Amino acid sequence: TCVIGQIALSWRRTVDRVAQMEEILKGLEKERGKKPELAETIDLHHALLLAQADAQVPLPHLELETEKARALLQEGSLLVKPEELEIDWEVFAQLCEGICYITLQHQPELEEELERIRTFLDNYPDKRSQVVGYLRDGLLEGAKEKGLNSELLAFVLNNALHPFLRAYAQALAPLIDDSLWYHSRCPVCGGQPDFAFLEAGSGARHLLCSRCDSQWLFRRVECPFCGNIEPNKLIYYPSEDQVYRLYVCQVCHRYLKTIDMRQVARKVIPPVERIITVAMDVAAREAGYT
Repeated sequence: TCVIGQIALSWRRTVDRVAQMEEILKGLEKERGKKPELAETIDLHHALLLAQADAQVPLPHLELETEKARALLQEGSLLVKPEELEIDWEVFAQLCEGICYITLQHQPELEEELERIRTFLDNYPDKRSQVVGYLRDGLLEGAKEKGLNSELLAFVLNNALHPFLRAYAQALAPLIDDSLWYHSRCPVCGGQPDFAFLEAGSGARHLLCSRCDSQWLFRRVECPFCGNIEPNKLIYYPSEDQVYRLYVCQVCHRYLKTIDMRQVARKVIPPVERIITVAMDVAAREAGYT
């Protein structure tokens, strides 16, 4: 019975994962029709998502009980440590190659930088230590010395790791208790947020992980990057229709894109919103925020 139950759970997770990916892809296609000026950006991410969906990424084998998960969250520990991740390194390497190739097709001006990144990743002696170090510190040993574009390197790595980390996020989502986790990093993989949404009813703020798409509750008046809680140094700029907000911190000069669910009647898919709000990224960076 236990084996049958595990098989059923694995099947449900696979179905859910496919359904979620299809929802994101359909959401992007719909937005492409409404926002032709974003066609290039949407086409790039659509191709990346298809590559991730086609990768043979197995569901993780987890034996984390609810009480153990609560204890980890209470002490501020991640639900899965970087060194505990089950990753098929051959598939990961193939994804790195594929991400570089897809990005090159859409942004040929990055050819030289992408080739240097591809060569660096391909020749890295230990993929596990490479990934563990990146997930812990956001850095790769030797990358700075090689003069690699750190932002582009993170883009390649995040996209190559995304299907693996998203599988963990999906499996662990039921164990995340919002009353126990108010940290600025993701409770699953430790990633930083790159998007947020305000609940339709209460206006409570939820953060979206840039690496695995996990969502978790966080304080409204606090910078999720440096912990600043001074209201006069936390500013937001609303869009004309009041749907979006660009939060900026005057202490660490970081920014966070946010959608206010109280201002929209349509269904919102946060991973899609992160892509179609690229103009907010451009505006924030032009203003000196990162």
